[in-house]
Amino acid sequence: MRNAAILAIRYDWRNNSVVFLHNLSDSPREVTFSTGVRGSEGRVLVNLLSDNHSQAAEDGKHHLLLEAYGYRWYRVGGLDYLLKRSEIETPSRG
Repeated sequence: MRNAAILAIRYDWRNNSVVFLHNLSDSPREVTFSTGVRGSEGRVLVNLLSDNHSQAAEDGKHHLLLEAYGYRWYRVGGLDYLLKRSEIETPSRG
């Protein structure tokens, strides 16, 4: 079930992803979602603003409670993302 009070955005760049969640309501909201990133990487969310990270449940989804007007910013996957980062492609000169 979708909740119109929740804004969720996933941004992908150079083989990395971040997820931004914002509660636009004046009351707390429960959020259940999957990252859309395949494999074990999508099961781990590293909080960019605190030590409150998220591990997906058995169903592969993250279950979070966002306080009134609350937000969370996560990097998808563990620290091995540095090994998978792609180089910036530049057009060849010729």
